[in-house]
Order: sequence, then structure tokens, then C-alpha cells
Amino acid sequence: MKKLKVKFCGMKDEDTIEYALELGADYLGFIVDYPQSPRNNSFNEFCKKAERLRKTNSGKYKIVAVCVDMPTSNIENLIKDDLAQIIQLHGKENISVCRRVKKRTETWKAVSGKNNLGSEVILGIASVVDKILVDSGTAEEKASGKSGFYNNHELYNLLVQRGISTILSGGINANNVKFYLKNFNPSIIDISSGIESSPGVKSRKKMKEFMDMAVYLNRD
Repeated sequence: MKKLKVKFCGMKDEDTIEYALELGADYLGFIVDYPQSPRNNSFNEFCKKAERLRKTNSGKYKIVAVCVDMPTSNIENLIKDDLAQIIQLHGKENISVCRRVKKRTETWKAVSGKNNLGSEVILGIASVVDKILVDSGTAEEKASGKSGFYNNHELYNLLVQRGISTILSGGINANNVKFYLKNFNPSIIDISSGIESSPGVKSRKKMKEFMDMAVYLNRD
């Protein structure tokens, strides 16, 4: 089994950010400047949090800025100021935008079976980014608080079979992570709603339950 890395996404308040680091999260994901989402951080809020985290980060984790159709000039500001080590494009960005961002920093692109992208388009995007994140739905659906895997098993497996570095996401929690580890053997799991008590509100209890279960199942 691969050594599993965990991304806690949709981070907002300082308390759960610090707790995520205590639990050993490898990536912290922040929704940036997308007010439709209950997990949103304004551009300025994110910059302040990222600046503070940068001062104490010893390299054990990476900050991921989740950008939904954000103007590339704003994305480039995040990169220029070294506020995010990874840019996750989570909207309808085309391959040219992906290529432009990738020239500047590590870039992930989120796709799902609900965004009407054909497999060949997704494979084309995969050729110009570092990783593809297979998510449960579109940004609009996520903003409404909806979650669930939406049967993206086929898409995930296609990408893995093509040798593409792929992140598993969508409806994962402590109760079902055993299924996903056993059947997909992912190297990175992205979790957001599965560690929340309500949309946008992280639960320390669920965070710990998930991490304990993931570590137990992924032990050597």
C-alpha cells in the first residue's frame, strides 16, 4: 500500500487550522475569494493566514490555494508572494489557464463526472498540470454544501491507469475511508465535508476520527 497523504480542505478558523497540523495533515486547503462557498476565505483573509503559517512552517505541510475561476492576475499575486505552494484550479479553467499557472508553481486541477468534460479533455489537462483531483461535483454544487462521490470510480481508475498522479476526493469520511483505501489505494486523499459538523464548520472530533482511521488502515 502507498504511503497515504491527507489534505484537509475548506479550512477557515484558526483553531481547526492548528488542530489539523497537530494531527499531521500534509496539505491545508483554503477556498480563496469564492463567496458562494460556506468555506470561503476572502483574498485578504487568506493572505493573512498564509503569511502567518509561512513563518512557522518547517516544511512538514503545504498550503493549497483553491481558486474557482479566479483572475490569473490574482493567482499570480499568490504565487509571487509565496503564499501558497500549490494552486488548485477548481472551476472551469481551460487548458491554457492550467498551462499558464503551471509555469509558475505546482498546479492541481479538479475535475468531476458532473462538469461535462470528456475523458480526452481531462487527459489533455492532465498533461500540463502536476495532479488531477477527482472531485464529487462542480464548484457550484460544493458551494451549496452538497457532497457525495457521484460514481467517479471509472474516471479515477482511468487516470491512474494512464499513469497520471491523481487525488481522490468526494464524500470520504472516517466510516468509508477503508473502502476507498482498499479499492483505490490512493496516494493522496482530499477531505472536507467528511470532517464537518455542518457545511463550512470543521469538527475536531471528526478530524481526529478520520486521521486515526486513515493512519491505522495505512500502517506498514
